[in-house]
Amino acid sequence: MNKLFLPLIVFGAVLFLASCGKTKSSDNPLDKIRKEAVFIANDNNTIISYDANNGNKLWEITTKGIVAGSPAFYKEKLFALTQTGYLYSIDVVKGDTNWMKYTPTSTSNSLAIANDKIYIAADSLYCYDINGNKLWTYYAASMPCQSSPQVVNDKVFFSINDNSIHCVNANNGIGIWISPTAPNAVFSSLKVSNGVVYYGCEDSKVYAINESDGSPKWNYTTGDKVSSSPTVYGGMCIIGSDDFKIHCIDTTTGLERWTYATLERVKSSPAIHEFTNSVLIGSYDFNLYCIDHVSGTLRWKYPAGSLIKTSPVVFGNYVYFCSYDRYLYCVDVRDGRTIWKQFMNGNTQSSPVVDDLSNGIHATISGMSQY
Repeated sequence: MNKLFLPLIVFGAVLFLASCGKTKSSDNPLDKIRKEAVFIANDNNTIISYDANNGNKLWEITTKGIVAGSPAFYKEKLFALTQTGYLYSIDVVKGDTNWMKYTPTSTSNSLAIANDKIYIAADSLYCYDINGNKLWTYYAASMPCQSSPQVVNDKVFFSINDNSIHCVNANNGIGIWISPTAPNAVFSSLKVSNGVVYYGCEDSKVYAINESDGSPKWNYTTGDKVSSSPTVYGGMCIIGSDDFKIHCIDTTTGLERWTYATLERVKSSPAIHEFTNSVLIGSYDFNLYCIDHVSGTLRWKYPAGSLIKTSPVVFGNYVYFCSYDRYLYCVDVRDGRTIWKQFMNGNTQSSPVVDDLSNGIHATISGMSQY
């Protein structure tokens, strides 16, 4: 009898143990939910995504080279260009690379995206489609480009190495006009507003030229080089200078409205918080300044741990900015209170980019915040 029942007992024990084991569900894991996020590239060949509200890290990827210019957000994708010429399309939710393509460019600077086209200002001006296929190239005798490209009204605006501004048809790469040559380099990104192109120059001046033909409108003299990029808001052009000041210029007359003195150079570019009518801008004196747009008086200043070179970005009631102390900061614009800060483990040459779940916010348009 024992011999008969022994196999049955063993078989039953195996079934019992098997029934107690864990089984893996056949269901697919839940998809990650898209959140309001801040993206920043640092000098460690890394792009990091943080939750915009609490600063928690969402993902991190490694790139083939430093992303010196700010990444661009477009149609739920993040696009970035490395100094070694690699162009990335990145899934903003997962941090996965959709595609990466080598662009045979040198002196890669930065990019802009509009109407499903990617524009790269480098040794020439290049245009790619949204899948990374080259469409056209604009050549000029004195290339390379010096400033970031700005795309407005189906035209691309940028400066080149002979210190002139070029306006190019955004659809076919055909040149429209070339401005008179400035006395010195133009590293400032251009701001196009209401038919006028504004930019700073290393000759210590801020220039306004006509969008239609590049002809001069006015120029304004500061006390030193101007590599900050202008913001235009409420009839005023606001820009920083190496003369340790923030300048506010009347867009019609080119005359000074006000200046605000910091303790060091101002290479950062200003952002606007519309609800409080405030100008946000960083300085080499380690401070982020919040200044009343109309009067030019200080609302508050926020001390970072090192110089602030890149530009702040405003989203809702928060301003995001980076310092050479290797931190990304989120501060409440209304009172200068720290909301969160995150150590990036590297300095950065680029400004933050915000995914606001609609169009995305970059340094050049952060005055258009939504409330």
